[in-house]
Amino acid sequence: MAAGNHRIDLTEGPIVKNLLRFAVPILLGTIVTQLYNVADSVIVGRFIGADALAAVSAGSPVMSLINLFMIGLSAGSGVVIAQRMGAGDMDALQKAVSTIACLTLACSLFITAVGLAVTRPLLALLGTPETIFADSRSYLIIVYLGTTGNMVYQMGSGALRGMGDSGWPFYFLLICSLLNVTLNLLAVLVLGWGVAGVAAATAAAQLVSGIGILLRLNRGGYGVKVSLKTLRPDRKEAGRIIGIGLPAAIQNVGNSIAALCVQSSVNFFGPSFIAANSIVTKVDDMINIPVIALSTALCTFVGQNMGRFRMDRIRKGVNASILSLTVLGVGMCALLIGLSGFFPRIFTADATAASIAADGILIMSFQCLFHGTDRCLVNAMRGAGKSVVPMITAQFGAFSRIPLAWLLGVRTGDWHGIFLALLIASFLRSAAIAFYYYGGGWKRAVQKFERSRAAG
Repeated sequence: MAAGNHRIDLTEGPIVKNLLRFAVPILLGTIVTQLYNVADSVIVGRFIGADALAAVSAGSPVMSLINLFMIGLSAGSGVVIAQRMGAGDMDALQKAVSTIACLTLACSLFITAVGLAVTRPLLALLGTPETIFADSRSYLIIVYLGTTGNMVYQMGSGALRGMGDSGWPFYFLLICSLLNVTLNLLAVLVLGWGVAGVAAATAAAQLVSGIGILLRLNRGGYGVKVSLKTLRPDRKEAGRIIGIGLPAAIQNVGNSIAALCVQSSVNFFGPSFIAANSIVTKVDDMINIPVIALSTALCTFVGQNMGRFRMDRIRKGVNASILSLTVLGVGMCALLIGLSGFFPRIFTADATAASIAADGILIMSFQCLFHGTDRCLVNAMRGAGKSVVPMITAQFGAFSRIPLAWLLGVRTGDWHGIFLALLIASFLRSAAIAFYYYGGGWKRAVQKFERSRAAG
């Protein structure tokens, strides 16, 4: 389990090549996550039944919020680790890892306790039908009980990526996904445990991936250890991790809440439009995988180079990433325009839904032209340790979709307005972060980092 073949030093060597090497496992991990989520739904729907699929789906928004919160916090751990790794300060690196371990334990216990307490009233608030209420509750209870394994994986993966290793988090995710599918089939087909078995399989697979991450941290040759003896949080490191991770977590959760609010405008146009909007969302998610991968890699790149204070290298890395994703975006836009009528037919045979989805894909294709710039600038700011402003600009874009969807869609009675609202909101978000970044925000981020480094 030697680290040498997997850790990439992003402060040295060719910028674009190293960024792409680092981004590939992240890209593959995103694809694997989407595929195993589909596999879960297929297993539940085909081998248990429609009510079971509805029960799991009813709990999915809650589970999604938990995962988004964890992923946001893991961004904070990754940035702080990257900065310490770039500076070559092994004492500070060990303090950061120990603090992350303590925060992981505290957060997982808190989420579990609160989740178990609010599961029943939360499902009631969401209007969960009585026929699936018991199964949904069982599903969520088991998911909450398995929070620790998931939290350890997410936070540990952030730490590994911060140290320049994006490969092992992908390997453990792949193992977790394959194990999850295998255990799902065992629990459903052999043991007959139904929805509870699906939840238990997910929790068990996540626990295995969490244990794997801990073993990798301890035995991978990174110069850090996680053990009971090292579980001593450092107040300054905790403040830095929370200061970066919490805004990212709030941003993720806020985006999800805004999407739920927009859904009411989507629902206004009936089942065919709801189905079409779902297709457009799925296509959009798949198209954005390369953008997410490279911009996430950029966050670690900026963090490591901030630690060594290589500002010129950071500038070149940000510019190269924006250029790469802009060129890719132009190609993706052309691809979506050319195949806007083809993609919907992969998902549905309903002519009305397919026609609406084709128009939606055509409109949303133009987002590819500027979405890469938005993601790069957000992650560059986050990598420099300035996470609040990216959160604000992202929330501005996310929540502006709500009134825009109502004004352009519901009020006019034209469903095209829903897709136009999403496109306009995305552009406004991109313009806001670009205005801040190029208008002095980056300079202030550097100054803030210099002050924090001087303060120790």
